[in-house]
Amino acid sequence: MGQHRHLRRGTRWAAVVATAAVLGATLVAGVGGPAGAQKSGGDIRFGLEAETTGGFCIPTAQLVVSGIQVAAAVYDTLTMPNTKDEYVPNLAESVTPNATFDQWTIKLRPGITFHDGTPLNAAAVKQNMDAWKKGRLFQFVYSNMGDVTVVDDLTLNVTTKTPWPAFPGFLYLQGRAGIAAPAQLSNTETCPTNLIGTGPFKLKEWKVNEALTVTKNESYWEKDAKGKALPCANSITFVPIPDSPQRETQLQGGQLDMIHTSSAQSIDSIENSSGLDIVFDQKGNRETRYYQINASKPPFDNPTARQALAYALNTKEINTIRNKGLFTLATQTMDSNSPGYLKKSTYPKFNLKKAQELVSQVKAANGGSFDVTFLTTNDSENGAEGQLLVEQANKAGMNAKLTQVDQSSLVNELLGGNFSVSLVRNFHSDAAFGDVANYVWWSKGSPVNFSKFDDPNVQAALDAGRTSTDPAALAEAYTTFNEAMGKGVYVVPAWYSIWGLASKGITGQAGAPLPDKSKALVLNGRFPVETLCKK
Repeated sequence: MGQHRHLRRGTRWAAVVATAAVLGATLVAGVGGPAGAQKSGGDIRFGLEAETTGGFCIPTAQLVVSGIQVAAAVYDTLTMPNTKDEYVPNLAESVTPNATFDQWTIKLRPGITFHDGTPLNAAAVKQNMDAWKKGRLFQFVYSNMGDVTVVDDLTLNVTTKTPWPAFPGFLYLQGRAGIAAPAQLSNTETCPTNLIGTGPFKLKEWKVNEALTVTKNESYWEKDAKGKALPCANSITFVPIPDSPQRETQLQGGQLDMIHTSSAQSIDSIENSSGLDIVFDQKGNRETRYYQINASKPPFDNPTARQALAYALNTKEINTIRNKGLFTLATQTMDSNSPGYLKKSTYPKFNLKKAQELVSQVKAANGGSFDVTFLTTNDSENGAEGQLLVEQANKAGMNAKLTQVDQSSLVNELLGGNFSVSLVRNFHSDAAFGDVANYVWWSKGSPVNFSKFDDPNVQAALDAGRTSTDPAALAEAYTTFNEAMGKGVYVVPAWYSIWGLASKGITGQAGAPLPDKSKALVLNGRFPVETLCKK
């Protein structure tokens, strides 16, 4: 039997909010132990679920899980989440709000350099933050951020347009907010391919759709739990393999040393395989699989049509067939550790008779038509899931079909609103601040509000949650938000996905302790790479 280890989560989110709200506290991190020699950790081949074809110019990149995983090797973030559901300083030495949470002082850790030898300083971080405010997607994410001012070589002041208690979480942004070197950001033509960070590995070579190789950063600032220099591995080669069964086959056959996967089929197979190891997260902050509805176009600009789809889809049946029933069914977009999680959801539940009645109403108002296209990636397992959705929708009386594209194309179709329903796996379960996981994805006018809806009840709740400095008020705001999402039926929740990191002959999956000695939290499928070693 394969070994499996859970990367467990710690206490609730409220502690960090309450402490900061009452005290206006400074988030301060300690420093690592003394440097020591590290053994050679070998060369690791890591199978990813997709290529990041648009590149890694952080302010403009469209990073999904595979891209975030590569970014973890090259870039560090100013803060990191820990298993106590806090965001603690990382590249930053401290992140301090004023009493009203609309001005923040960031002090950087001294002595850190980028891969090209230039220093990490306040000017470099300001350049990153100023670029964030101009990026295609980041400009909305950081629209609440005002002026960024350099105080001295290692200190910045950042103003925000409203009180923003979740600001430390946005300095991590689910692993997307890596700090890039000025040399990378200054050249817009080469920025997507000239990866320069402060992270544990440096870019060696990238052949798009073949492999991206990074090599050990001998000057890396972080240490392991015993004070030894990191990283351990000499190199990591990331290989994009979109099809989940193929990734697993190559791991089993030794062509790969490790893979990441959210496939229940692969997780089940790996756990029952001799010689393989797998780590994965547990309930509380998991990603959610859901079916995203485009509410801006017919037929789903009609609320009755959205309700009809929700009643038509039997997610329990799909989970049983495709996931062997291993995943927990989701009744909402957020997981149980999140502020606003509902024990009794307001989303419609499967009811075929009710679906057929509503489909008839929609057809009567639309000349007899109710056409639906399900959009997903070209992964074989997603295709099989999509076929089940088509069958269920047709059984309810709709005219449904399936379209499959590569992952980058899927993101572009979602951004452009060129779909009716898409199979989506996304992260909406940030336990520290609901703001980080929900405000960006569901607000009016956000480019990643793929459902393209404008619901005043949803927006009012999101705005209240963003500015709240009181944990009880925050939870109340996100409860209201969650109820409004269910009533609007902009998505159909399916189940909570588990991200697994499977390997053969690899150690160090848990990662190094954070600078304050707390344990890093695996969030949104971003696994640590700095401690990975071949046995």
